[in-house]
Amino acid sequence: MPTLNDEDHLARTLSALVPGVVEGLIKEVVIVDGGSEDATLEIADSTGCHIIKTDHERGLQLWQGCRAARGDWLLILHADSHLGDGWMDQVQAHIKNYPLQAGYFHLRFDDPSWLVGFWAEMLAVRARWLAMPSGDHGLLLSRALYDSAGGYKDQAAFEDVALSMALGRARLRPMAASLTTSADRFHARGWSLRVMGKAFRFIAYLLGVPPKPPTKKTV
Repeated sequence: MPTLNDEDHLARTLSALVPGVVEGLIKEVVIVDGGSEDATLEIADSTGCHIIKTDHERGLQLWQGCRAARGDWLLILHADSHLGDGWMDQVQAHIKNYPLQAGYFHLRFDDPSWLVGFWAEMLAVRARWLAMPSGDHGLLLSRALYDSAGGYKDQAAFEDVALSMALGRARLRPMAASLTTSADRFHARGWSLRVMGKAFRFIAYLLGVPPKPPTKKTV
């Protein structure tokens, strides 16, 4: 789980994982922090997470976190995304029945507005028809599958797209459980600007334009 000044969301995200820890489904939680200046690390430490400190480029964070994880299966989540009811059943079923595929969750945002819903649907279309689920969808896959696909790339952005493309359609499948992600990042700049900018950068990346390094978040 990559983090950067995520104190407002991390506790809720971690609390949704507690049943999995109690049942032995989750063996460890690896937090890869990109330089938080708020209470993110205190929250992670107080809940027994394994903490790694690194630069704030998400591709690097995810690469280091997956490298440090010791389990045979990896569950990759963003710090502002919490799993909904039934996620444990879906994860267990996937592990048992689909070891050669990576699973992703049904994405929702914590905002009922029509524009937010529209963007969520666009991401669903991207996942379903282009076989490119976003990092907000979460990802569950075996260590063997992760390694065979080459893992996350140390790049400034779209590391989720790069991994999805390496996996390919045949090795990706949706899971029925939902995952709710914060819409705060869009409100900071306005939804229209955020959506248009993200769409433009996505198309540019598919056309071969390398992503620019992200601007570090502030408290």
